[in-house]
Amino acid sequence: MPLNPEARRARARLAALRRHHPGEDLDQLTEQCYAELARSNIDDGIDDLVAMAPKMTDEQRDRLRRLVTLP
Repeated sequence: MPLNPEARRARARLAALRRHHPGEDLDQLTEQCYAELARSNIDDGIDDLVAMAPKMTDEQRDRLRRLVTLP
């Protein structure tokens, strides 16, 4: 499965940090890059689940709209 733009950016950023700053303490930036990759993977999983779900009926859509819409 190809990476989405966010995942590609995070992976490239991590590779550039490691390549251009060898030996430096980059723990915070590395964790940030890994967190971006994890979020991207979660987003892709949610998109896959939504794509597999059956279409909502008009009644379900109305109920959800009432739940989400603030008075």
